[in-house]
Amino acid sequence: MKTRFENRRLALLLPVCALALAACAQPPMSSSSNPAAAKELKAFPTTLAGHQRHVIELPQLPDENDHKLELIAGKTMPVDCNTRGMDGRFETRDVQGWGYAYWVFSSQGRVLSTMMMCPPNSAKPGFVQAEPLLVRYNSKLPVVVFVPDGFELRWRVWQAGAVQGVMPR
Repeated sequence: MKTRFENRRLALLLPVCALALAACAQPPMSSSSNPAAAKELKAFPTTLAGHQRHVIELPQLPDENDHKLELIAGKTMPVDCNTRGMDGRFETRDVQGWGYAYWVFSSQGRVLSTMMMCPPNSAKPGFVQAEPLLVRYNSKLPVVVFVPDGFELRWRVWQAGAVQGVMPR
């Protein structure tokens, strides 16, 4: 059990830790970070009924073929010790006349869960995600994704490791 002194010490450390994390965070990319991608954004649809549009402008990398972009859609909701997942999938659509692709996520919002007995009052906010999608990394075009109202879009970049050889057996 923690003493009052330890609780006060932790309470004083929290703002310091928050400031340190904020200093490490990268600012969101703006249209000015990649002028070519910003110009191409005009070709993409601006609205889709019942959906929010998200635009990701990727920084230019030396070898973009060694990277992939992972799109992750889901919702923040109370979760406990059970493993959860959500129904839904990404659909690729073409921008007519341009040859560009954008993605539309669709879901009924059904949450799948294991049925373990969790300790009382163990629920906390967590992100429940659907099956993610890996797409080609391309800094020359904006990545446009539509998700239904009430859903969130998260993303991350994957980098390939060194190519390995295999000996025949």
